Amino acid sequence: MKVRIFFDGQNFYRSLQRFDESLRVDYDRLALWITQQVGGGNAMFSGAYYYVGVSPDAHQVVEGFLKGLELRPGYFVRREPRVRRSVRCPQCGDEYEYTTEKRVDTRLVADLIHHAANDNFDAAVLVSGDDDFVPAVEAVNALGKQVWVATWSAEELSSDLRVRCFGHIHLSDGIAAFRTDRLPRDRERGATPYRAEGRGPRPVSRLVPGGPPRMPVVSGATALERALTELQRAEARLPHVSRGYFVMRWKSHLLPPAGQEREQLVQQMLDAGIAEEFEVTDGDGRVVIALRTRERDGNVALPGEQAPA
Repeated sequence: MKVRIFFDGQNFYRSLQRFDESLRVDYDRLALWITQQVGGGNAMFSGAYYYVGVSPDAHQVVEGFLKGLELRPGYFVRREPRVRRSVRCPQCGDEYEYTTEKRVDTRLVADLIHHAANDNFDAAVLVSGDDDFVPAVEAVNALGKQVWVATWSAEELSSDLRVRCFGHIHLSDGIAAFRTDRLPRDRERGATPYRAEGRGPRPVSRLVPGGPPRMPVVSGATALERALTELQRAEARLPHVSRGYFVMRWKSHLLPPAGQEREQLVQQMLDAGIAEEFEVTDGDGRVVIALRTRERDGNVALPGEQAPA
């Protein structure tokens, strides 16, 4: 059995960071372990494709990681340029700029179907839990090929995607097989490790003084849980999630309409301690306000939950 692996690069990296920020992966052993999970000891690894959006001014550590990946036998990196977008904050009127991936998912989909149609694999492994790939999986299934899906946790896997795939690989089950203690050369020299662009360490309390009015809780914890899920999905796809972008531009049927209602829900997430704001410097050197998920304190409960004693 020939097995080919397709990585949604940013999704994979962000999910890895959420699962275990300190985990270092040997990508040769990762490919071998995934191949064996699909086809057993006689399966043949026939290539791994890593899809990622890259800014022209990306940190040299990012490019170093990608070049190192390309030097590994059977690995191919597919780069697409990140594009610049802007959004105006409805609260303060400031305009924020950010970069976002463009054509990355469509390139992965095109290659997945192309390789299936040309009989380049018997089974493909999609390393992403994003339900945007459902139509592609259905197309590959129609060509008589298996598609497996691999994620770090079941929570990050779309149920629609899972039911259309032949099987689900839990990457966390293989840590002992592909963990490495060797640091990248840049880390050995004391350089900053590769992290998604824009991640900043310093949280801030409000976008505007006093913050927006609070919104009554809708459906108990459900509204917040959905908002948290969407913020995690945005984190997996963007270098940083600008508050203005998440409120005004992020498309989701799980969230209230863009604007005031969603702004109020974001504030509830901050008040509940399941998200936080932080300052980040964008590609033009401007400081913007972004959102990220955070671990809740053990004494903090979502509406409808009972806080620990």
